[in-house]
Amino acid sequence: MKILHVVPSFVPCYSHGGVVNASYQIAKKQAENGHDVTVYTTDSCQERLKFEDNYNVYVDGIKVYYFKNISNTFKNKATIDTPISLINHLKKNISDFDIIHIHEHRHSLAIATHRYARKNNIPYVLQAHGSVLPFFQKEKLKEIFDKFWGFDILHDACKVFALTEIEKEQYLKMGVSDEKIEIVPLGINLDEYNDLPKRGSFKSKYNINSDDKLILFLGRIHEIKGLDLLVKSFNQISNQNVKLAIVGGDSGFKGELEKLIDSLGLNNRIIFPGVLTGNDKREALVDCDIFVMPSKYESFTTSGLEAMACSKPLILSENNHIHTWVKDNVGLISKYDENDLAKCFERLLNDEKLCNEFGEKGRQLIENKYDWNKVVGQIERIYENCIVQY
Repeated sequence: MKILHVVPSFVPCYSHGGVVNASYQIAKKQAENGHDVTVYTTDSCQERLKFEDNYNVYVDGIKVYYFKNISNTFKNKATIDTPISLINHLKKNISDFDIIHIHEHRHSLAIATHRYARKNNIPYVLQAHGSVLPFFQKEKLKEIFDKFWGFDILHDACKVFALTEIEKEQYLKMGVSDEKIEIVPLGINLDEYNDLPKRGSFKSKYNINSDDKLILFLGRIHEIKGLDLLVKSFNQISNQNVKLAIVGGDSGFKGELEKLIDSLGLNNRIIFPGVLTGNDKREALVDCDIFVMPSKYESFTTSGLEAMACSKPLILSENNHIHTWVKDNVGLISKYDENDLAKCFERLLNDEKLCNEFGEKGRQLIENKYDWNKVVGQIERIYENCIVQY
C-alpha cells in the first residue's frame, strides 16, 4: 500500500507529545512491513527543525515532508500551523496514495487533507489521540473549529480509531456512527525491552543512592499532567530515602513546578533529567520502583506501557482512560487528590510483594496485547477494508 500519514509534528520533535512518537512508530512499522510510507508534517518544534531539503528527508524508511510554518513562534504560542506550501503539494500528489492516516483533527493540515481527499475520492482514517471532545483548553476555539471543519473531518472518515472504550463514547457524542469506530490501542516495541540495562545506571548518573526508592514520571512537563499534585503528594511521603524523577521536556510548566518544589524544600529529593530516549530512558525505567502518571486528563499512557514492559507497577489518576484495566491488575488508581495519591505511594512503597505481582502481570499484558507488531497489523487490516470500500 501507498500510505500517507498527516501529523502536525513528527520526529525528532518528541517534545510535542505522545502523538509524535505514536505516528512515528506506526509509520516505521509499516515501512518495515514493505509498504510505501510518506509523512506530511511541519518543521515546527521548540526550535524550528532544519534540513538540507525539507521535502526530501528519510527517517527509518519513511519519506518525510517537513512543510515550513510561516512562524515557529506563532505555532508554539497559539498551536496553529501555517504550512502554506502544503496545499499545492496536496493538489498535485494526493491521488498517489491508497490510504491516508490523519493524526488528531483540529489543525490546518487536517483541513487541507480532508478537502483534497474528498475531492479525489481517497479514503482516510482518523486517529484523534484523546482530542475528540473540545475541552480542557481553548474550548470555545475548538467549538468554533468543529462548527466549520471538525465535524466534517470526523464524519467523513472511513474509520476513526479510539484508544479505549471511553474514547469510543466520545466519538459517539460527536455524532460519529458506531460502525465507523474501531478500538485501536497504542503499543510499544517489545523487542527493545527484552534485553534491559543493568540496574543502577540511572541512579549512578544522578547521584541517587542505590538503596533509595525511586518514583518515576515520564512525559511532558505540562499543566495537564498533574505534576503540581504529584509534588504535593510526594511531600507527604514519610520516608526521606525516596526520590522522584520528573523526566520529559518542558511544555511551559517547569518554572512554576520548580517554585513549588523550592517552597516545599524538596530540591534535594526531586530531579529533572530532561528528555530521555532509547537506552537512557530504559535505564530510568529499570531503576524506578513505581511509575506514576497523575494527569488531569489522559487518554492513554504509552510510557506506562514501557514501565509495564520493565515489570514495574503503575499509579495512575482516575482521569486516565486506561484506569479500567490498570486498577488492581497492574497498578493502583488514585483520585485526583494529593492525599489519595500519597496513600497509593505509601501502599506500594511498603508492599514489595504487591509491586512484584503488578509488575509480572503488566509484562504479560504487554506481550499479549500491546506490542506494535500486533497493533499495526490491526491498522493495516482496517486500511485494506477502507480501500475496498472506495
